[in-house]
Amino acid sequence: MVTVLLRLTGPMQSYGTSSQWEERATRSRPTKSAVVGLVANALGLSIDAPLHDLTQMVFAVRADRPGQQMADEQTAGGGRFPPTGPTAPNPDHWYGAPRDPDMSPEGTLRASRKKGSRDPVLITKHYLIDAAFLAGLSTENTQLAHTIDTALRQPARLLFLGRHCCPPARPVAHGTTPHGPDQWPSRVSLLPEATVTRPTVWTEVPPATGAFPSSENPVSFTARNHRTLFLRTSTALPPASELPQ
Repeated sequence: MVTVLLRLTGPMQSYGTSSQWEERATRSRPTKSAVVGLVANALGLSIDAPLHDLTQMVFAVRADRPGQQMADEQTAGGGRFPPTGPTAPNPDHWYGAPRDPDMSPEGTLRASRKKGSRDPVLITKHYLIDAAFLAGLSTENTQLAHTIDTALRQPARLLFLGRHCCPPARPVAHGTTPHGPDQWPSRVSLLPEATVTRPTVWTEVPPATGAFPSSENPVSFTARNHRTLFLRTSTALPPASELPQ
């Protein structure tokens, strides 16, 4: 088995799963879907490309620098549509959250776009600040692993850590290791920016174990609902003195 290692470190990271609309939460560590998306970007895959080879890889992640969560509040709406181009909306129309929506004869919600009928929306986005993780994708397909590692070193597109506003602070490629998901977290040295001596590790496990489902496995990026749950267990590693230096 070969494991592709990814160094995920940056000023901001964000890994949402089910949150949407006004509250955009983040997990305390990277999700498999985010890492698969990052790899797909590096490979230059199209949005409708099949992801089976990537999702079959076994995922694990180690929190060498857990960081801390912070929130950023943004407003949207409450003003006129900007008149930009011939296809722009009516410049007298306002955008934002509708105050008094009602049901149309077709059975869909509708709302006025007149001034005073739309309110600003407060959106709260959560981020992991100053965090560093080492993630691994393990496979028996040696050629696939080395193809991914090469792509991470020369990515076809820009890479980001969960959201487009979160670029990595260091090169993502961290090489490969012959150790599988149960071994590499305790055999690969801590990252230089590590702040903990016993980092927590999350490892993907078979559904038959009955572990609690806590993240998702992307089937396709063409539709947000095309996801399947997979399972994780978390463990704490031995003290850093017992890890490779």
